[in-house]
Amino acid sequence: MSYAGILAQIKTTLDNTVENVGLTHDYMRWAIDESAFLDLAKTAIGGVDQIRVWMIDYAGFTSEEPWISRPTKSIRVHTFVLHGYLGLDDSAATAKTFAALAEAVCTALEDDATLNADALSAYREPCQLAVDHVLFYSKLCHHATITLQVAEIV
Repeated sequence: MSYAGILAQIKTTLDNTVENVGLTHDYMRWAIDESAFLDLAKTAIGGVDQIRVWMIDYAGFTSEEPWISRPTKSIRVHTFVLHGYLGLDDSAATAKTFAALAEAVCTALEDDATLNADALSAYREPCQLAVDHVLFYSKLCHHATITLQVAEIV
């Protein structure tokens, strides 16, 4: 499985497994003006429009020593960084909603450890999750960074 195949399976896992995940993009999205950018990030959940989006960024790969039993093959470890955003609304306790959503994304990815049998055998490590708050143009949002490493035989 190549970078493109791994990326597609990560997006499929999010779209098909995580309830109310929001919009997912298989690359980092950008726009010059706020209105255009918010169009890439806003969706309706339970009839309420909100910023709820995940973008998958590729951070590159490292190659590891060939296997002793398969000396002509090596292991390539790809690193993906998922960025998730949810519009902050204190009256709706979105901090709790977002923490549960970020955990659900990690769980979905870890439960599909072989990326539908296309990756080596498992992610190299479990998901690494960090949560903070950022301005998404002029909107205050919860932000999650999930680092995911996926191994493949090349």
